[in-house]
Amino acid sequence: MRKIFISFVALLCVAQMMWAGSVTPATQIPAYYADADGLAGKQLWTAISSITNRGFSSLGYSGLWTAYKKTDVYPADSVGKAGKIWDMYGECPFTFGSDQCGSYNGVCDCYNREHSIPKSWFGGSTSGIGCDIFHLVPTDGKINSTRSNDEFGEVAGAKNYYGNGTGTAGTWSTDRPTIASAAGEVIHGSGNVFEPKDQYKGDFARGYMGTIIKWQLANMTTANNFFSGEYTPSGYFGFTKKAVVLMMKWHREDPVSQKEIDRNNGIQQTQGNRNPFIDYPYLAEYIWGEHAGETVDMSLLMPSTDPDFIPGVSDGARTFVPPIPGAMYGVTWSVNGEELYVDSICEDCPIMALPNTPVSCSTESDIFMGWTTTPIAGTIDDAPAILFTQPADFPTVTADVTYYAVFAKEAVSEVSMPEVFIFDAEHQTGWTNTANKTSSYWLLDAGKQLVSPTVDLSGLSSIVVKIRTYGGAQYDQFSVDAENQHLTTIEATAGSTMTEYTWNNTQTLTGFSPLTFTCSNAAANKGIGFSSVVINATGAGVAYERYITSCQTGDEVELVADEDVVARKILVGGQIFLQINDQLFNLQGQRVK
Repeated sequence: MRKIFISFVALLCVAQMMWAGSVTPATQIPAYYADADGLAGKQLWTAISSITNRGFSSLGYSGLWTAYKKTDVYPADSVGKAGKIWDMYGECPFTFGSDQCGSYNGVCDCYNREHSIPKSWFGGSTSGIGCDIFHLVPTDGKINSTRSNDEFGEVAGAKNYYGNGTGTAGTWSTDRPTIASAAGEVIHGSGNVFEPKDQYKGDFARGYMGTIIKWQLANMTTANNFFSGEYTPSGYFGFTKKAVVLMMKWHREDPVSQKEIDRNNGIQQTQGNRNPFIDYPYLAEYIWGEHAGETVDMSLLMPSTDPDFIPGVSDGARTFVPPIPGAMYGVTWSVNGEELYVDSICEDCPIMALPNTPVSCSTESDIFMGWTTTPIAGTIDDAPAILFTQPADFPTVTADVTYYAVFAKEAVSEVSMPEVFIFDAEHQTGWTNTANKTSSYWLLDAGKQLVSPTVDLSGLSSIVVKIRTYGGAQYDQFSVDAENQHLTTIEATAGSTMTEYTWNNTQTLTGFSPLTFTCSNAAANKGIGFSSVVINATGAGVAYERYITSCQTGDEVELVADEDVVARKILVGGQIFLQINDQLFNLQGQRVK
């Protein structure tokens, strides 16, 4: 590409071209990206950025000519082009080495090293990002010159040069939301743009994604309205709103091909690192797409190295293609023999979650507490080791597992609870105090706690404490927690006299639990001194036995197509399969057993 002239001499990469020992085997790709698992937002971005720098060794700008023989060559089965340089602008059959530019008069005269991200956008240097092969590709010299520094886009009018062209930008939209747009929103472009051929649009989009997440250049120009220069959710992680929509559109419409997979492997053999959005295409959805801001579970993403991945077709999400065209499967839930609901699914056949509120099996006074996979014998006071209590916590049913509904039953005994719980020099009964006693107050320092009697959380209105810092601390704080729930953090600023702080409850709480006051300061001989704690709560009227077994029977999930066919989703060895009778089918509907 012909670039804007920079008035200083561009520095060349001083590092010699290094060759990585071997490509990461397909079986090791999940481990290679393990650090990204369970992260979201900026943390996910930072982890992937770190991964893209692993093993990186600059080729130098001159080293690109040699690297292209491993990264951008037509395969042996390409009719008329085997062993030729793969040019994504004009698809000209260039011969490695001998057809390097030099001069040119027309299309297919020679190939050069194209900065798909124009180097004038980041200062004109051919070092650093300026010689990163992920966005530097071999292209026809004439078409490259015609593009000049135009940004990528979709041309409104006629195209030229083997399906590529320049012209006034068109409009583009996406039918799936990105971090920058709602579903169906139309984003308008402006000015001259360059549009690659359809079969290479995803290649360039993922090249841009992998390049900016590695380099994160603060000086990336924003004048072209393509890069934001800000690598946060509000800055669309390096792109502008328009660019996010375009890049995700191309990424989705042109999935990872075998060409990209081979190029990614060739780049690791030469430059040492990999492009995460070629290895895990669906990962882009968690940064710029419909799952932006969500926590990623890498086991639910299919790497392009997976035997079930279909180059040019798969988007990298683990979804089902039904093995029986047009088949419908009914999902029937039963609790104690009583049907809860029936749902029809097809196409992607989602794994079903447990019902939220099963039918009570005794009296209306029974309270549904959750689900467990552990049978309970007799009435017990404590929850089972595994109890799914909230809809958000319910597991997805991935195999033939029996789930038991757990109910609590109200007792007839009335419980009188005080409205005020006080801890000071005169009121200590029922409280547990491990603080150090001074002459005038207690010192709550590292590892020490104050625990109140049991409080009816539904009536908790406020907490009043008289506290001060201790040991010369500028400030200190302690956490107030109920059972499995954080209520508030109260902070004391520096001072030598007791100050009264009041916390007013605005949360909706339920159940009975002591309140635990724990100092956050881990330094020795420092902490919070306190002289009194007052908990204001409305008295409770009824206590209940928390867990009983009279309602429990096995709850089984079945997906029934008809009387002769039983189909269900199962999880085997970390992979999801669809089982129809005794046959297993993989993600593409191919029979595996």
